[in-house]
Amino acid sequence: MSTQPQSKLREVFPRITEALADGALPIVLFDLDSTLFETGSRNLRILREFAEAQSGAHPALTELVAGLTIDDMGWNVHESFARRGVDDEALLQSLRDFWFERFFTDDYVKTDLPAPGSVDYVNHCHQAGAMIYYLSGRHVGGMETGTVQALTDHGFPFWRGRCAIHLKPSFDMADRSFKDEAVADIRSYKGRVVASFENEPGNANLFLEAFPGALHFLLDTVTSPEPETPSPELVVVPDFHVE
Repeated sequence: MSTQPQSKLREVFPRITEALADGALPIVLFDLDSTLFETGSRNLRILREFAEAQSGAHPALTELVAGLTIDDMGWNVHESFARRGVDDEALLQSLRDFWFERFFTDDYVKTDLPAPGSVDYVNHCHQAGAMIYYLSGRHVGGMETGTVQALTDHGFPFWRGRCAIHLKPSFDMADRSFKDEAVADIRSYKGRVVASFENEPGNANLFLEAFPGALHFLLDTVTSPEPETPSPELVVVPDFHVE
């Protein structure tokens, strides 16, 4: 993985200008969860609500959750409890069920906060003339309304032309199949992908293979367990702050 300073982010802008000069539509691809948005606030909200719901049977959870922050949130929400000595498997399963019923919904997705620098960066790309292609495994029929509201409420470009959003057509669709479908859709625009941004190494590798002429960034945030080995050609950045 490439470890250049975040000034590498700035190289996307002249690539947009170059594509326009060549008569091509520049496309910048952005994943959402753990890329443009951090999901820790969504998980923390769910943990707090679970602790409140369990306050009668498990009063100690209230104090435990009070000491948690967004930085304590990882991929699996129950790990925040397990790491702090909660070993009641029935309780942890109840938490997983409680989380599952809420995490993938319009209401809770609006809890997410933008990653540092992301709003300004996406707007800069859009103002430079790029088409913004939002790509997310969030599904249609449960998360699309909250997703669009979160984008617009936080100031990401959306209702301004040259913006597209591609969500899973169903919750059960496999992530890799969905990304393959998305690659075909992106190609249908007949433009030039100049950059992509992802937090999952497997997906970033896929975009690198599909669009080898672009810059491909890997956000060093939260990933799924046992992620794929990232290509050394990926540019690793912690956020969207341009130096």
